[in-house]
Amino acid sequence: MNPLRASCFELPASSFLLPASCFVLRASCFELPASSFLLPAEKKHFTKHKLYNKNNEFNKMKSISISLFLACFYLLSYSQNPNPVVLVSGKVLNERNMKPVEGKVLYEYLPGGEEAGLARTNPTDGTYKIILPFGKNYGYYALAEGYYSVTKNLDVTSLNKYAEIDEQNLYLAPVEIDQVVRINNIFFEGNTASLKSESYPELNRLAEFFKLNKKIEIEVSGHTDNSGKPEELKKLSQDRAQAVADYLISKKMDSKRITVIGFGDTQPIGFNNSDEGKEMNKRVEFKITSLTKTKKK
Repeated sequence: MNPLRASCFELPASSFLLPASCFVLRASCFELPASSFLLPAEKKHFTKHKLYNKNNEFNKMKSISISLFLACFYLLSYSQNPNPVVLVSGKVLNERNMKPVEGKVLYEYLPGGEEAGLARTNPTDGTYKIILPFGKNYGYYALAEGYYSVTKNLDVTSLNKYAEIDEQNLYLAPVEIDQVVRINNIFFEGNTASLKSESYPELNRLAEFFKLNKKIEIEVSGHTDNSGKPEELKKLSQDRAQAVADYLISKKMDSKRITVIGFGDTQPIGFNNSDEGKEMNKRVEFKITSLTKTKKK
């Protein structure tokens, strides 16, 4: 019997004896009591399961996503079938004060933005773990009420062996005046201001955020590294910021809520003497300049 397709099955004690390399998943996700049942929460797709006991009483343990369930089996069989995956771990933190935040981590395929999976953070320290199969380009970010998600990108299309990437902290920007947020997963064609299609999921999410927060006004700013003449860099940064603003306006955001500025290479956040530093400096950000909350009646 294929257990993943069964509508209901019993899990005896110590069913999940994971290898040492998978101890984290064992400790945080799969310590299930004896004589428990997993029932599909969504019959059609078998995407989530809930834990019940023999008396059909709902166990208060969190629902387990089938993506993690599959990932566990993936790693269990790794020694026999070494298909490459990457285990990504880190913390979800408040970008303002670096304190852990309880929330969710969503990961999606790029360039289309289709959801690939969802994980929950540890409510105590904000840690998370996700497993990404090879051969895809991913965007991933944290979600929590009252924050804007700062996304990350991980391209594992060329991965050919199992890998672990730790300390991949995800940041949540509180919705506050003067809060500056880097818009990650924005990609341009070469040394131009032409947006690549991989940018659309991030920009669509940003547009949706502003639809839900109609009182927010922002300043979109562009930045570059120091490779070029100052006047050319300033124009490039201005054009890239304008490209982002134009996209948001095309998604029905009021143009009066957006101002645009290009700083060129004048506000680096990394050292321009390294490739890593240059990549950090080539960015588009937005700053919340006005935040008028709607009064409750």
